[in-house]
Amino acid sequence: MSQTTYSLIFRGDLVPGFTAADVKANLARLFKAGPDTVDKLFSGRPLAIKKGLAQAQAEQLQATLAKMGAQAVLKPEGEATAPQPERREVAAQPQSTVQSDWSLAPMEGNLVKEHEREKKAAVQVSVDHLSLKPAEGNLVDDSERSHKQPVAVDVPDWQLN
Repeated sequence: MSQTTYSLIFRGDLVPGFTAADVKANLARLFKAGPDTVDKLFSGRPLAIKKGLAQAQAEQLQATLAKMGAQAVLKPEGEATAPQPERREVAAQPQSTVQSDWSLAPMEGNLVKEHEREKKAAVQVSVDHLSLKPAEGNLVDDSERSHKQPVAVDVPDWQLN
């Protein structure tokens, strides 16, 4: 019986607190690769970074990547991918045992590519009429206030002595 080997799978997911630029720089140093090669790792598709590793080696490399900000997953090799369960089976399982293949996009960057963005023309707003007033006294000048005459109120003198 042969020992199980593992593949280290990376999809571009980041450890919280790391930026994509930092993780890319860390991976470029670790793998001694150029920026173009490292950018391919962040495609969102699962890529095997290393194959045929013993469990201890795979876990050590996974921990090293986590320290650098990259979330990687260990997958036993030679394991056939099981068909996805139907919705009824997933709903019947307890919440804690359900695993999802979904992930969030990396924390940094835009979800919409640059060529997909709608181009907007820059708007120039005139601010010549605005000024700052010193923070003393009233903010509104007396000439800017509306002066209303007080309303005359008829108060009866009831002399209740």
